[in-house]
Parts: sequence; structure tokens; C-alpha cells
Amino acid sequence: MPMFIRKTLASSVSALALTSMLALSPAFAQETSQPPTAQTNEAVSEAVQDEASAQVDEKRKKLLNDATRALAETETALKALDEGDSEAALEALAVATGKLQSVVARDPDLALAPVDVQLLQRDLLGDVETIDAAREAIENLVDEGNLQEARPLMRDFASEIVVETTNLPLATYPDALLRATSQIDAGDVETAKQTLATALGTVVVTEEVIALPVLRAQLLIDAAENALGDGESMTADTEAGESAAAETEDADAAVDAEPLSPGEYVEAARNQLRIAEALGYGNEDDFEELHENLDELDEKIDAAHDTGGIFDKIGDSFIRLKQRLFGTDSE
Repeated sequence: MPMFIRKTLASSVSALALTSMLALSPAFAQETSQPPTAQTNEAVSEAVQDEASAQVDEKRKKLLNDATRALAETETALKALDEGDSEAALEALAVATGKLQSVVARDPDLALAPVDVQLLQRDLLGDVETIDAAREAIENLVDEGNLQEARPLMRDFASEIVVETTNLPLATYPDALLRATSQIDAGDVETAKQTLATALGTVVVTEEVIALPVLRAQLLIDAAENALGDGESMTADTEAGESAAAETEDADAAVDAEPLSPGEYVEAARNQLRIAEALGYGNEDDFEELHENLDELDEKIDAAHDTGGIFDKIGDSFIRLKQRLFGTDSE
């Protein structure tokens, strides 16, 4: 069992409670000058999923086959011991040890050897007002000391993709295998089983978070540029981002009853940034630069001025935002 496990499904109680909070202010019952959030999310939904897939694919390229085999052989050894087959356990541990020696020989400074990657997603949908209401309810529970009531609500208070990577800790894992081997040779099978179970429990899970509102905002700006016909959309940070405009065209076809105008895409992007702030992915200062950029873009669109250069400027602002929030520009 790894040291860190995040459940992908929320409990029924927390989901119902959070739904009740969001019902405090109906998200789409109010009159608004911009398209509903559901429509603008749909406009970039395929590009969002492509971005998630690109992140996972990139991580999978870095998985170490030898380390993955070592993990599998450790599990085989433990199973063999449970079945009373010490010889099979020793054979499996010999393979596992050899594979890890190969990993260390190739990269002596490597601390964590990646062996698996998983994609988790949770998405709290609603407008800024409803999300603020949910946030206030959570904060009130915390202020009143009702932490256990607040905890499941906080777990669901997110709109993000999480890329989880499972790693073997090379500082301790190989030694544990050697220790278990010695214990089996000495006939101390029960201790060896405990050693292997402990080793499997020290697997380290690391996370990289992609805030969906920030990603959607960037893709919506791509769509605005594409709608303006200014040529290629601003350079995104991944292959999925680079194809966002084309994906947006496909998504628009699915909701082509009323295509969004460039100004509507910009306003939708601005709203996603507000949602990101409401969900706690940064504060007002973090988003100030982008809001100023979008105001400038609005002025150019309204005045029918050449928007050349502004999209590169916005792209740079997104990179800086993600560096501030997540320490990365690779979303």
C-alpha cells in the first residue's frame, strides 16, 4: 500500500451536502450577459481532456521499466511467502534486486524511481456566487471548530486534474529487499514478510495539480484568438494546448446553435479566473496581471483594433501565473 492514497469518489454525504450549498444560489437561474458556464466549458471540453491525456502520456514516458518490474517482483515474493514457497520468493527478490541495481547504476543521484501514473479528476461546477457561498459555509464550519464536518466538504471543493505518480524510494527500498532476502535465508519467514510489506508501504506518491478553471481560461483565450482569425493561436505549454484552437472548432460544432463571439470567449475566460480565485487557486494579486491583459484585449476587440502581440502577452502571463500557483509552466 502506498504512503498516500486519494479516493476518487466522494462520499454520498459530502456530495449531497456540497450540492445543497451550491443550491443556495442557483448557478444558471440568474440573468447574465455571458453564455452559461456549462456552455463555455463544453466549448473547450475536448481540449481539456487532451491536455490531461498529454500530461499522463508525458509522465508515462518517464516510467522506469526496471523499477516497475522490481515492484511487481516484490509483490510476487510476498505472495510466495504467504503460500510457503521460500524458493520462489528468493527468486523473485533476486530479480527485483537486480532490476533496482540497474536503475541505480544508470542514475546514481535518482531518489525516486517512477513506476506508475494515474489521473484523478474532480470538478465542482457553478458560478462565482455559488462557489463563494460554499466557501463561506466551509469557512464558518472551520471557524466554529466543526472540522470533521468541514473536512469532506473541503475535499470536494476543487476543480482540478491531479496527475499522481507512484515512485520507489531508492534510498530505502533496495536495502529492504536485501534485508528480506537475508531473513528468508535465516529461516525467519514471518519477519521477511513484515519487511516486504513495510517496503511496499513506503512507496511514495507525488502529485501535480492542473487547476481546471485556469486551464479553461487559457483555452478560451485560444478560442477567442481563433475566432478573431488572427492566425495560429498563442503557443500553449503542451501539444494539447497547441491544438486547442482546432479542438475548440470541433467543440463549437457541437454547440453551434449559437457560436460564441470573441468577446464572449474573453468574458468566459475572465469568469474562469474568478472561479479559480473563489476555489482558492491563488488570490486577487495572482490574477491581477491577467485581468489587466484581458481588459486590454477587450478594448482592442471593441475598437476593432489589431490585436497583434496581445495574445503572446497573455500567454506569458498564464505561464507566470502557473509558476506562482504551482511552481510549473507545463500545464
